[in-house]
Formats: sequence, structure tokens, C-alpha cells
Amino acid sequence: MGSLINKKAAVEDIVTDCRHSLTAAEARGGQPQTLAKQHLAGPLAVFDLVEKRLHTAQATLAPLLAQLDARDDEADALLGRVSDDIWNDIDRPAYDPTFSLLFPEGIGFYTDGPDAEQPVKMELLAELLEANLHPKLDEKVAKAQAKQVRDSAKLLRSAVELTITPRAQVAMLSRARTAIARSLQMALVNLKRHLLVTGMSEQQVHSIIPDRPRPPAKPALTPPLPEPPATP
Repeated sequence: MGSLINKKAAVEDIVTDCRHSLTAAEARGGQPQTLAKQHLAGPLAVFDLVEKRLHTAQATLAPLLAQLDARDDEADALLGRVSDDIWNDIDRPAYDPTFSLLFPEGIGFYTDGPDAEQPVKMELLAELLEANLHPKLDEKVAKAQAKQVRDSAKLLRSAVELTITPRAQVAMLSRARTAIARSLQMALVNLKRHLLVTGMSEQQVHSIIPDRPRPPAKPALTPPLPEPPATP
């Protein structure tokens, strides 16, 4: 007995089988053509619509992600420079409580984690720099550093915000694409059942719907025999 493609198969493979089945049924004509159009034509049209919109959303998102990466790299580099400058200005201490307040885990406190959080943390750093907490830091220098950090944070936040909508669209459409593919696999199941009801044989049905035989099950591994106890 022939087998249909598994519902957990790759989306592309499921859709390919459905397109093949519809084309083969249309070539045969009659009831196979009618049934294939009934079960496959509509879902395939919906899939094509979602696929087109997904590609559009991905094309919109790609340059925005590249821009976000560039702003993120710039912000990370700035944080590294500010951290080094401050450490040098306070005479490179092995440990300094104020420096640890500004950079609790080094610059990783700001650069690690989601991109959306980094501008918020950078704004906090700018406020701490403006407070001029360390006696060895020049107030004007600290305020200039705070402005650089705040300006970079604004650019990074804007880059993050531009990706929010297309990122959500890509995620939603990707899930929809997968869900439609699973529905298409069920449509193949129903198409096969209806074709068999018309009197077609398994072989005839699978001349329309690709046969996807299941791989043989792997034999169970025989557990190793326990070693005999050591002779005293």
C-alpha cells in the first residue's frame, strides 16, 4: 500500500507533492481532476498568497536588520571606548565601586541581551555620567560622553523600532505558511480517500499522488550482556 508524505515533512516537500498531484489529476481529467481541484486548488492558492506576502515582508525586513546591526555595532564600539576612557581617567584601578556602578559587568551589561533593551540601558548610563559620580572624572568630559551615549541610544532605538512591524509580519506569515502546509497534507489524505471511493486502485491513486514510502524502522539495540563478577 502506498504512503502519503508525512505531515511533519518540510513545507516545500508537502507543497511540491500537492502541486504534482493537482497537475497529474488535471492531465487525467474526469473525477480525479474534479476531486483534486476541490481539495487542493483552494489551499494552494492561499499558500501562494501567504508565500508572496512572506517574501515581501522578508525583503522589507532584511535591510532594516542590516541597518540595526550597523547601529548596534556602532553603539557597542562607543561603549567600549567610553569604558576605556573612563578607566584610564581614574588611573586604571583594579577595582573601583563607581566604575562598577557605571559598568556592572563591563560593557557586556549593555551589549548583551535583546537589542530592544540596549537603548534603555544606555540611557541609564548617560544619566549616571551626567551625575558626575566620580571625583576623578572631569565634569565636562563626562557630560560629553553622556551626550554621545544618549545620541547613540536614540539611533539604536530608532533602528529597533523600524524592525518591529516587519519582524512581526515575518513571524506571523511564517507560522501561517507552516499551518497551511499541514492543512495541505490533510487535503492529500482526503483526496486519496475520495479517489479510492471512485474505484481507483492504490496504484492508480499513486500515479497521481506521489508515493512516499516510510523508511524502515531501525532495529532495537540489544543491550550489552552484564560482565561476570570478578573472580576473588
